[in-house]
Amino acid sequence: WGFFLQRYARKEVVIMRPGIAFTATWSIITFLATNNEIAVRAFVAKSFVSRGHSVSRPFIPSCNHAETLGNAQEATASPWEKIPLETYQEILSNAEFAAREAGKIILSHVGCGAFGEDTCEIKTSIKDIVTEYDKACQDRMQSIIEERYPTHKILGEEDVEPGAAASEKALEDALSDNDEFMWILDPIDGTANFSSGMALCGVIVSVVYKDIAVIGVCYDPFADEMFSTIKGQGAFLSKNQGSIKEQMFVSSAVTDISDAIINAGCPADKNAFDTSMKAVVALNTKARGIRVIACTALTTAWIAAGRLTAHYGYDISSWDLAAGALLIQEAGGMITDIDGSKYTLKTRNMLCSNGHVHDQVLTALKEADAVTFERSS
Repeated sequence: WGFFLQRYARKEVVIMRPGIAFTATWSIITFLATNNEIAVRAFVAKSFVSRGHSVSRPFIPSCNHAETLGNAQEATASPWEKIPLETYQEILSNAEFAAREAGKIILSHVGCGAFGEDTCEIKTSIKDIVTEYDKACQDRMQSIIEERYPTHKILGEEDVEPGAAASEKALEDALSDNDEFMWILDPIDGTANFSSGMALCGVIVSVVYKDIAVIGVCYDPFADEMFSTIKGQGAFLSKNQGSIKEQMFVSSAVTDISDAIINAGCPADKNAFDTSMKAVVALNTKARGIRVIACTALTTAWIAAGRLTAHYGYDISSWDLAAGALLIQEAGGMITDIDGSKYTLKTRNMLCSNGHVHDQVLTALKEADAVTFERSS
């Protein structure tokens, strides 16, 4: 079936006997219905997008077993899959609106710490700061959400005590009794960049149903680029206030670490930073380029858009990572714990990539002893 899709995408003629065609079609339908495998959906979507097919829903060929398929999907559906797509689309629209509103505040006050304004406060260290505009952005976003979804929970970075342990506990507590939708907000990701006047910061909005991320938004107000996704529906990039919208895919051309551009984490914790720098030294001789951008909103979105190959980081909070992780998965990429184990909302040390170089980077990190660290007191 994969061979057929690849040939079809290249507009080559493929002859398939009816019996084989039906068997292959039914096999992949059954697999999707029972496993909901994102990687397969992304592969199918990419193959048919190249031929101009719409993939707002996962591609399902027509057959006489549609009713049986529907029953199978209903029987095996996870709780998040039982929510109507229209509900997710409405929430996404409001998430994008909230992100744009925060973006207006960012654009009005970027560089606030570079021109005499005393707006920066140190949280856990000189590398971890907050400005009055972080709070202003979150207040604006929260007011929009509370007005339109009064029953939804909100976990915002600026409502949590500083420090990795506090953010870890805040997520644990929020998920422990979350039985519906919860919004996770990072009003300004890359505050130090924002304060210094660099156009390397963004707004992150994640929406979780129970304990599954179902909506992700990363907004770059300087480029007016909105990276957004609904779980199971692909990842998209909107430009010019939404007038241009295109589906995103991770880079398929970069298959070897020697061609990769990798972003290194820049954690506030000293021990985590030292570990990250060990990885930089190791990867510098293996990869085409190393970057330290210090804005997870942009680096994860850029991986989903095929601009960046991989990004690794340590002690990353859920509000920094949940949206970007979903974007990358929906664009056909991969995210795991930095030790190679499965990614969840609670994952804090991570590697995300286009998938092709993932194992190579994992190996390099392990060989450099850059997988674990002990938090500073």
